[in-house]
Amino acid sequence: MKRIICVVLCLLLSAAVLTGCSAEGKTVLTIGQAEVDSGIFAYYFDGVYAATEAVGGDLLDTGAIVDAAVDKCCEYVGAVTLFSQLNLRLSVDDKKAIADDTEDIWTLYSEYYTAAGISKQTVHKIKQAEYMRKSLLLYYFGEGSEYEVSEEEIEYYFDLTYVEFYAVNGYFTTVDENGNTVGLTEQAKEELRAEFESKRQKVKNGAELSEVNGGNAVEPNFVAVSSTAYPEDFLTKVAGLEYDDPAVIETTEYIFLVVRTDAKKGENSSYSSYRTSYIEALRGEMLTDRLVQTGKDYGVERESSRLDRIADSVVDARNERK
Repeated sequence: MKRIICVVLCLLLSAAVLTGCSAEGKTVLTIGQAEVDSGIFAYYFDGVYAATEAVGGDLLDTGAIVDAAVDKCCEYVGAVTLFSQLNLRLSVDDKKAIADDTEDIWTLYSEYYTAAGISKQTVHKIKQAEYMRKSLLLYYFGEGSEYEVSEEEIEYYFDLTYVEFYAVNGYFTTVDENGNTVGLTEQAKEELRAEFESKRQKVKNGAELSEVNGGNAVEPNFVAVSSTAYPEDFLTKVAGLEYDDPAVIETTEYIFLVVRTDAKKGENSSYSSYRTSYIEALRGEMLTDRLVQTGKDYGVERESSRLDRIADSVVDARNERK
C-alpha cells in the first residue's frame, strides 16, 4: 500500500480533477491545491453526525464530528486525485448508476439537503467519488491486482458472515376472540410440529417447497448472519445446517421448515454478484486510511469559523426535520 502514498505525493492536484469544488459555496478547506467547498463539507458532516447519533455518541462534541468530517473530505480528495493519476475510467454503467443514485437521493432528501446547504450537484460529486473509490479498491485488491485478496480469504469471510436459505414458517401463536395474541395450546403445538415434520420429509424425498407451502412460491433469503430481522439465534442455527438438507427450526413464536443453499454456486450467485462488497469489508478500512492520510500529507488548511457555522447550520436543519 506504500505505492498509494508514493504515487499520490508526487502529483499536483489538477483543476480538471476537482472542477466545481468551490463553485457551489465558499471554500472551507484547502487540501494541497484542492479547494473543498461548504456543500461537500456539509454532506460529510451530516453523515458523521447521523452515524454518531445512531450509536448513541456524544452529539455535543461537535469538534470531534467536525474533525471526522474533515477526514472524510481528505478521503474524497485522495480518491478523486488518485483515480485521475492512475488514468482510471468510470464505465458507462457506473455513470448511469451515479446519475440514478443522485436522482433517487435528491427525490427523497432534496428539501432537507437544501436546508443544510447541500446541492444536487454536491450529491452527484459525492456519488462519483464513491464509484471512483470502488475502482481504486478493485485496482489494488481485486482479481489480478498487486495486493489481490485471496479467494480463500474471501470464501472464509463469506461463509462466516452470510447465509442463504429458503423457508416456510408457521406460528406458535394465534389471535383470541378479543383480538389478543396468545400462545397455542400444547396439543396445537404438537400438531403443528407434526405437520412441519411431514413437510420436511416430503421435501427430503424430492418435493418442491412450493408444494408443501400450498402452491405458493418460496423466495430465497440472502442475509448477514448478524441480521436482527429474524428471531434471535435463528440465523445462527440456519448457518449450521448442511446444504440442501431440509430441517425444522423452532423459536419462541415460530416454527420454520428451512433449506440452506450454497450461495457460492452458479454464475449469478450471491457470492459472485456482491463480490466487491466482500473485498470492501476485508480491505476497505485499509484503503480509507490510506486515502485520508494522502489528503493529510498534502496539508490541510481550515477556515475554522466557516466550518463551525456550517456545522451549526446542518444541526439546525436536522433539528427542523425532526
